[in-house]
Amino acid sequence: MNKKIGWMNYKWKNIKDINISIRDRGVKFSDGLFETILVKNNKPIFLNEHLIRFEKSLNILNFCSEIDHAFTSEIINKGINKLNLKNKEYGSIRINYSRGLNIERSIKINELNTYFDPKNLWIEFYSIKINSNNIIVNICQTEKRNEFSLVSKFKTFNYNQSIQALIEAKQKKFEDSLLLNTQNELCCGTTFNILLQRNNEWLTPRKESGCLRGIMIQKLLDLNLVKEAKLMPIFKKDDVLIAINSLSCKQIKKVDDLEFNKDFDTNYFWDILCP
Repeated sequence: MNKKIGWMNYKWKNIKDINISIRDRGVKFSDGLFETILVKNNKPIFLNEHLIRFEKSLNILNFCSEIDHAFTSEIINKGINKLNLKNKEYGSIRINYSRGLNIERSIKINELNTYFDPKNLWIEFYSIKINSNNIIVNICQTEKRNEFSLVSKFKTFNYNQSIQALIEAKQKKFEDSLLLNTQNELCCGTTFNILLQRNNEWLTPRKESGCLRGIMIQKLLDLNLVKEAKLMPIFKKDDVLIAINSLSCKQIKKVDDLEFNKDFDTNYFWDILCP
Protein backbone atom coordinates (compact mmCIF):
# COMPACT_ATOMS: atom_id res chain seq x y z
CA MET A 1 0.00 0.00 0.00
CA ASN A 2 1.32 3.42 -0.98
CA LYS A 3 0.96 5.69 2.06
CA LYS A 4 1.82 8.92 0.25
CA ILE A 5 0.89 9.63 -3.35
CA GLY A 6 0.18 12.72 -5.38
CA TRP A 7 -1.31 13.91 -8.65
CA MET A 8 0.13 16.73 -10.72
CA ASN A 9 -0.08 17.63 -14.40
CA TYR A 10 -2.08 14.48 -15.22
CA LYS A 11 0.49 12.16 -13.64
CA TRP A 12 0.53 10.05 -10.46
CA LYS A 13 3.74 10.20 -8.44
CA ASN A 14 5.19 9.51 -5.05
CA ILE A 15 4.86 12.65 -2.93
CA LYS A 16 8.64 13.08 -2.76
CA ASP A 17 8.81 13.19 -6.55
CA ILE A 18 6.37 16.11 -6.97
CA ASN A 19 8.31 19.30 -7.66
CA ILE A 20 7.00 22.87 -7.83
CA SER A 21 8.75 25.48 -9.98
CA ILE A 22 10.55 28.28 -8.14
CA ARG A 23 8.63 30.59 -10.50
CA ASP A 24 5.29 29.38 -9.14
CA ARG A 25 3.48 32.15 -7.29
CA GLY A 26 2.46 29.68 -4.60
CA VAL A 27 6.14 29.12 -3.84
CA LYS A 28 7.30 32.72 -4.27
CA PHE A 29 4.45 34.59 -2.61
CA SER A 30 2.22 31.97 -0.91
CA ASP A 31 -0.27 32.95 -3.62
CA GLY A 32 -2.36 29.81 -3.43
CA LEU A 33 -5.29 28.12 -1.70
CA PHE A 34 -5.90 24.62 -0.39
CA GLU A 35 -8.52 22.33 1.15
CA THR A 36 -7.97 19.38 3.48
CA ILE A 37 -10.43 16.47 3.35
CA LEU A 38 -10.79 13.42 5.60
CA VAL A 39 -11.08 9.95 4.06
CA LYS A 40 -13.09 7.39 6.05
CA ASN A 41 -14.26 4.01 4.81
CA ASN A 42 -12.53 4.88 1.51
CA LYS A 43 -14.84 7.85 1.01
CA PRO A 44 -14.01 11.59 1.10
CA ILE A 45 -15.98 13.19 3.93
CA PHE A 46 -17.99 16.25 2.85
CA LEU A 47 -16.28 16.33 -0.53
CA ASN A 48 -18.97 18.48 -2.16
CA GLU A 49 -18.90 20.99 0.69
CA HIS A 50 -15.11 21.27 0.48
CA LEU A 51 -15.18 21.80 -3.27
CA ILE A 52 -17.90 24.46 -2.98
CA ARG A 53 -15.89 26.31 -0.32
CA PHE A 54 -12.74 25.92 -2.41
CA GLU A 55 -14.45 27.45 -5.43
CA LYS A 56 -15.91 30.28 -3.34
CA SER A 57 -12.46 31.04 -1.93
CA LEU A 58 -10.93 31.09 -5.41
CA ASN A 59 -13.57 33.50 -6.63
CA ILE A 60 -13.35 35.93 -3.72
CA LEU A 61 -9.56 36.07 -3.95
CA ASN A 62 -9.73 36.52 -7.74
CA PHE A 63 -8.12 33.27 -8.82
CA CYS A 64 -10.64 31.98 -11.36
CA SER A 65 -14.34 31.75 -12.12
CA GLU A 66 -15.07 28.11 -11.30
CA ILE A 67 -13.41 24.75 -10.83
CA ASP A 68 -14.26 21.58 -12.69
CA HIS A 69 -16.00 19.57 -9.95
CA ALA A 70 -16.31 16.39 -12.00
CA PHE A 71 -12.64 16.52 -13.05
CA THR A 72 -11.43 17.12 -9.49
CA SER A 73 -13.76 14.52 -7.97
CA GLU A 74 -12.54 11.89 -10.44
CA ILE A 75 -8.91 12.50 -9.45
CA ILE A 76 -9.83 12.34 -5.76
CA ASN A 77 -11.68 9.03 -6.10
CA LYS A 78 -8.81 7.52 -8.12
CA GLY A 79 -6.33 8.68 -5.49
CA ILE A 80 -8.34 7.09 -2.69
CA ASN A 81 -8.38 3.81 -4.62
CA LYS A 82 -4.61 4.01 -5.03
CA LEU A 83 -4.19 4.49 -1.26
CA ASN A 84 -6.08 1.20 -0.84
CA LEU A 85 -6.98 1.89 2.79
CA LYS A 86 -8.13 -1.04 4.90
CA ASN A 87 -11.25 -1.00 7.08
CA LYS A 88 -11.04 1.55 9.91
CA GLU A 89 -7.99 3.20 8.32
CA TYR A 90 -8.16 6.93 7.67
CA GLY A 91 -6.70 9.05 4.93
CA SER A 92 -6.33 12.73 4.16
CA ILE A 93 -6.45 14.69 0.93
CA ARG A 94 -4.97 18.11 0.33
CA ILE A 95 -6.12 19.96 -2.79
CA ASN A 96 -3.70 22.74 -3.80
CA TYR A 97 -4.18 25.48 -6.37
CA SER A 98 -1.77 28.33 -7.09
CA ARG A 99 -2.14 31.36 -9.33
CA GLY A 100 0.48 29.86 -11.62
CA LEU A 101 3.92 30.86 -12.84
CA ASN A 102 5.18 34.36 -12.16
CA ILE A 103 6.27 36.16 -15.33
CA GLU A 104 8.10 39.04 -13.69
CA ARG A 105 10.07 39.37 -10.47
CA SER A 106 7.47 41.58 -8.75
CA ILE A 107 4.20 40.47 -7.14
CA LYS A 108 2.28 42.26 -9.91
CA ILE A 109 -0.36 40.14 -11.62
CA ASN A 110 -0.20 40.74 -15.36
CA GLU A 111 -3.45 39.01 -16.17
CA LEU A 112 -6.25 37.54 -14.07
CA ASN A 113 -7.20 34.11 -15.35
CA THR A 114 -10.91 33.50 -15.67
CA TYR A 115 -10.76 29.74 -16.08
CA PHE A 116 -9.70 26.71 -14.06
CA ASP A 117 -6.22 25.61 -15.16
CA PRO A 118 -5.25 22.02 -14.17
CA LYS A 119 -1.57 22.95 -14.59
CA ASN A 120 -1.88 24.99 -11.38
CA LEU A 121 -3.45 22.11 -9.43
CA TRP A 122 -1.81 19.37 -7.41
CA ILE A 123 -3.45 16.94 -4.99
CA GLU A 124 -1.82 14.99 -2.16
CA PHE A 125 -3.10 11.73 -0.62
CA TYR A 126 -1.94 10.30 2.71
CA SER A 127 -2.74 7.41 5.01
CA ILE A 128 -3.11 8.89 8.51
CA LYS A 129 -3.94 7.98 12.08
CA ILE A 130 -6.53 10.07 13.92
CA ASN A 131 -5.07 11.74 17.01
CA SER A 132 -7.64 12.59 19.68
CA ASN A 133 -5.23 13.12 22.59
CA ASN A 134 -5.90 16.02 24.94
CA ILE A 135 -3.74 19.12 24.48
CA ILE A 136 -2.65 22.13 26.51
CA VAL A 137 -2.43 25.58 24.90
CA ASN A 138 -1.43 29.15 25.54
CA ILE A 139 -3.04 32.34 24.31
CA CYS A 140 -0.64 33.69 21.71
CA GLN A 141 0.91 37.05 22.57
CA THR A 142 3.01 37.60 19.45
CA GLU A 143 0.40 37.20 16.69
CA LYS A 144 -3.22 38.30 16.20
CA ARG A 145 -5.72 37.56 13.46
CA ASN A 146 -6.80 40.46 11.31
CA GLU A 147 -10.58 40.13 11.31
CA PHE A 148 -10.85 42.66 8.47
CA SER A 149 -8.54 40.85 6.05
CA LEU A 150 -9.81 38.55 3.31
CA VAL A 151 -6.68 36.46 3.74
CA SER A 152 -7.68 35.59 7.32
CA LYS A 153 -10.90 34.01 6.10
CA PHE A 154 -9.50 31.47 3.63
CA LYS A 155 -7.08 28.55 3.61
CA THR A 156 -4.13 30.17 1.88
CA PHE A 157 -0.61 28.74 1.62
CA ASN A 158 0.65 31.39 4.04
CA TYR A 159 0.82 29.82 7.52
CA ASN A 160 3.62 31.99 8.86
CA GLN A 161 1.39 33.45 11.56
CA SER A 162 0.40 30.02 12.85
CA ILE A 163 4.01 28.86 12.70
CA GLN A 164 5.10 31.79 14.86
CA ALA A 165 2.28 31.03 17.31
CA LEU A 166 3.43 27.40 17.53
CA ILE A 167 7.02 28.49 18.14
CA GLU A 168 5.82 30.68 21.00
CA ALA A 169 3.77 27.79 22.41
CA LYS A 170 6.76 25.45 22.31
CA GLN A 171 8.97 28.01 24.04
CA LYS A 172 6.39 28.27 26.82
CA LYS A 173 6.06 24.46 27.11
CA PHE A 174 2.61 24.25 25.50
CA GLU A 175 1.49 22.10 22.58
CA ASP A 176 -0.48 24.69 20.63
CA SER A 177 -1.86 28.23 20.72
CA LEU A 178 -5.15 30.06 20.65
CA LEU A 179 -5.24 33.21 18.53
CA LEU A 180 -7.11 36.42 19.30
CA ASN A 181 -8.13 39.07 16.79
CA THR A 182 -7.08 42.71 16.91
CA GLN A 183 -9.89 43.44 19.39
CA ASN A 184 -8.67 40.64 21.71
CA GLU A 185 -11.68 38.52 20.84
CA LEU A 186 -11.22 34.75 20.84
CA CYS A 187 -10.79 33.65 17.25
CA CYS A 188 -9.30 30.21 16.53
CA GLY A 189 -6.28 27.98 16.98
CA THR A 190 -3.27 27.68 14.71
CA THR A 191 -4.94 25.00 12.58
CA PHE A 192 -8.29 24.43 14.26
CA ASN A 193 -11.63 25.95 15.16
CA ILE A 194 -12.85 26.26 18.74
CA LEU A 195 -15.90 24.86 20.51
CA LEU A 196 -16.74 26.05 24.02
CA GLN A 197 -19.32 24.41 26.26
CA ARG A 198 -20.64 26.71 28.97
CA ASN A 199 -23.90 26.39 30.91
CA ASN A 200 -24.82 23.31 28.84
CA GLU A 201 -24.57 25.30 25.60
CA TRP A 202 -22.02 24.84 22.83
CA LEU A 203 -20.56 28.04 21.38
CA THR A 204 -18.04 28.87 18.66
CA PRO A 205 -16.40 32.21 17.76
CA ARG A 206 -18.53 34.26 15.41
CA LYS A 207 -17.39 34.64 11.82
CA GLU A 208 -16.82 38.37 12.41
CA SER A 209 -13.94 37.42 14.71
CA GLY A 210 -11.84 36.62 11.65
CA CYS A 211 -11.80 32.89 12.28
CA LEU A 212 -11.36 30.61 9.31
CA ARG A 213 -14.57 28.62 9.64
CA GLY A 214 -14.10 24.94 8.92
CA ILE A 215 -16.53 22.55 7.29
CA MET A 216 -16.99 20.66 10.58
CA ILE A 217 -18.04 23.81 12.44
CA GLN A 218 -20.41 24.80 9.64
CA LYS A 219 -22.05 21.36 9.82
CA LEU A 220 -22.57 21.69 13.57
CA LEU A 221 -24.07 25.15 13.04
CA ASP A 222 -26.40 23.76 10.35
CA LEU A 223 -27.52 21.04 12.79
CA ASN A 224 -28.22 23.72 15.44
CA LEU A 225 -25.87 21.95 17.85
CA VAL A 226 -23.62 24.99 18.13
CA LYS A 227 -24.19 28.75 18.24
CA GLU A 228 -21.97 31.61 17.15
CA ALA A 229 -20.98 34.05 19.88
CA LYS A 230 -18.59 36.85 20.64
CA LEU A 231 -16.15 35.07 22.91
CA MET A 232 -13.47 36.69 24.99
CA PRO A 233 -10.42 34.78 26.30
CA ILE A 234 -11.85 34.47 29.81
CA PHE A 235 -12.42 30.87 30.84
CA LYS A 236 -13.94 29.07 33.82
CA LYS A 237 -12.69 25.84 35.33
CA ASP A 238 -15.90 23.98 34.46
CA ASP A 239 -15.82 25.02 30.79
CA VAL A 240 -15.22 22.38 28.14
CA LEU A 241 -12.97 23.57 25.31
CA ILE A 242 -12.55 21.63 22.06
CA ALA A 243 -10.12 22.00 19.13
CA ILE A 244 -11.67 20.69 15.92
CA ASN A 245 -10.78 20.55 12.24
CA SER A 246 -11.37 18.19 9.33
CA LEU A 247 -8.83 15.66 10.59
CA SER A 248 -9.09 15.75 14.38
CA CYS A 249 -11.16 16.61 17.44
CA LYS A 250 -9.29 17.13 20.73
CA GLN A 251 -10.13 18.41 24.16
CA ILE A 252 -8.09 21.35 25.41
CA LYS A 253 -7.41 20.65 29.08
CA LYS A 254 -5.42 23.76 29.96
CA VAL A 255 -5.15 27.35 28.73
CA ASP A 256 -2.14 29.21 30.13
CA ASP A 257 -2.36 28.64 33.91
CA LEU A 258 -6.02 27.55 34.00
CA GLU A 259 -6.76 23.81 34.07
CA PHE A 260 -10.28 22.65 33.22
CA ASN A 261 -11.83 20.12 35.59
CA LYS A 262 -14.24 18.35 33.21
CA ASP A 263 -13.47 15.51 30.85
CA PHE A 264 -15.29 15.17 27.55
CA ASP A 265 -15.41 12.37 25.01
CA THR A 266 -14.64 14.08 21.70
CA ASN A 267 -16.04 11.07 19.85
CA TYR A 268 -19.41 12.72 20.49
CA PHE A 269 -18.72 15.22 17.70
CA TRP A 270 -16.71 12.81 15.58
CA ASP A 271 -19.58 10.29 15.55
CA ILE A 272 -22.09 12.97 14.55
CA LEU A 273 -19.95 14.40 11.77
CA CYS A 274 -18.20 11.26 10.51
CA PRO A 275 -20.56 8.32 11.16
